[in-house]
Amino acid sequence: MNKSGIWIALLCFLLCAGCSQPPGGADGYKVAFVPSKTGEYGIFSINSDTTGSKILVADRMAQVRFASWSPDGKKIAFYTKRSQDTSILEKYRMINEYLLYVMDATGENQKRLLDFPVIDFGWAPDSRRLFFISAHESPDRNSPEVLTGTNRPLAYVYVLDTQSGAVKRLPGSGRNCSASWSPDGARLAVGFGIGEYCGIYLISSDGRQSERLTDGATIDFRPAWSPDGKAIAYIGYKKIDGDVGNSGVFVIASDGTGKKCVDYRPASYVLWSLDGSMLLLQSANTARLIDPNGQKQVLLQAAAGLRSISNAVFTPDGKRVMFCSNDYGDWKIYSIGLDGKKRRTITIKTNASNFCLSPLLTRREEHL
Repeated sequence: MNKSGIWIALLCFLLCAGCSQPPGGADGYKVAFVPSKTGEYGIFSINSDTTGSKILVADRMAQVRFASWSPDGKKIAFYTKRSQDTSILEKYRMINEYLLYVMDATGENQKRLLDFPVIDFGWAPDSRRLFFISAHESPDRNSPEVLTGTNRPLAYVYVLDTQSGAVKRLPGSGRNCSASWSPDGARLAVGFGIGEYCGIYLISSDGRQSERLTDGATIDFRPAWSPDGKAIAYIGYKKIDGDVGNSGVFVIASDGTGKKCVDYRPASYVLWSLDGSMLLLQSANTARLIDPNGQKQVLLQAAAGLRSISNAVFTPDGKRVMFCSNDYGDWKIYSIGLDGKKRRTITIKTNASNFCLSPLLTRREEHL
């Protein structure tokens, strides 16, 4: 056995030591993560109660993001780079774009989905389609500014049918694209534009219908659709000549009415809780919970007794928030209650700063 095989076997042994819970664990969902220590690599899955472990991908370059697990729990989309991808990577040399693969949640049937790299992606509620953002058709993708990372390339939002392979490019483009599926999968809230002319648009999944949602008063990014489909949260930044108060996290009805700022501090992204009663705001090294009216705030890093928190997401049962922190030197994954209490360490025997969560799983579903 080579050194790579020894390391993977050892990590699996350490993670599985003392495992006795049924598949899914006591909390009923799984965590897929990438180890963060030098020399450690691959994608592993572990139960959210820290029991059970399995190596899914042994690639050195493999990465997941928080939207990787499909809503039905059967698939995981991930980034990686393999020897057969060399010609693609030589053709498309943009920084911060990656090749998108998909596999069964068991790690089987791994395949590359596209012949070009992507910037971001997200599963549709039907677990068949994905939106992805890519600059592979950008007219400036080979410019020196883009290749050196000085400028972002012009990018587009696409919808991919993972079964048929059909790809549809949605109208619009920008250098700061982002998207979020509506709960019924019929539309996407898309943020795009250039410079100060970035707004949120609602676009049908076939690209035939498009309308602007936001009013252009701010530079708008990172929309997030509420679970009931009635509202959209997003990040807004003030324009050069705009009011300093025109920045923060906003919530607006999906018909464009009732816009309100719920928090004036900047954020990197915003997520809705499972029942729509809370918003999770991730900023640089901080995360906080707030209700959609801008009240009942919980500062998670203070409540958890940590200085920094990153990659925060709601757990699939809606009862906790999972996040990463390196306060004690090594990156670990933690979870904490919505009241900021009962912090729990998920990656006890290894380190990880990159993870995604399955939906809630029953024993029956996991044996299908």
